[in-house]
Amino acid sequence: MTIHNCVMANNHVQQEMAKWQADRESWACTLPAMDFFSQFLALTPVTDSRFHSASTDGKSIFFCPDYSATLSDTSRQFLQAHLIWHCVAGHLTAPLVADYRRWHLACDHEVNALLLALDVPFPADALLFPVCVGRSAMSVYRWLEGHPNIAVEASLDIHPAALWHELPNTRIDHSTVAVWRQRAHLIAKEPGALPARVAKFCEAR
Repeated sequence: MTIHNCVMANNHVQQEMAKWQADRESWACTLPAMDFFSQFLALTPVTDSRFHSASTDGKSIFFCPDYSATLSDTSRQFLQAHLIWHCVAGHLTAPLVADYRRWHLACDHEVNALLLALDVPFPADALLFPVCVGRSAMSVYRWLEGHPNIAVEASLDIHPAALWHELPNTRIDHSTVAVWRQRAHLIAKEPGALPARVAKFCEAR
């Protein structure tokens, strides 16, 4: 790669990084709970050609700058909120289920239903099963077994429990899962920090 191309690539990464940071800064006024949670996750661009998505290990948010550049402002903002709530919801690991893709879809629905309650703007392609709003990820996982064409459903991200396959140097330990549970409990106790349904969810973590 030439020096010019290196500079261009670095500028591209920095431009996308600035967008994700600006999205966080907007939450300070609009969604204080999101502002609180986001401070615990380092924004980490990944330029490996094998990684063209976004995910989290509970300590960082990993995103591909090229993938980020294809997203609308609403989709990018929603994606970061979605990844943060995978951490809050306890999705950093996965149970021993028969179909991990179906489990990811169930987790995505659970998170997105919470984001709906938080009034986070939804992109048109955000996954949500309206009849399952309020149900747990495991309940949705079982419900999805009867989906007539599950292949049409798509995720915006890589499930945290599958991140090791895309980024082998990442790992999720039990202490990270535990500290996110503590954070969920903490914010649930803050008066007015969350809508009642979301606060109840966090309390039950």
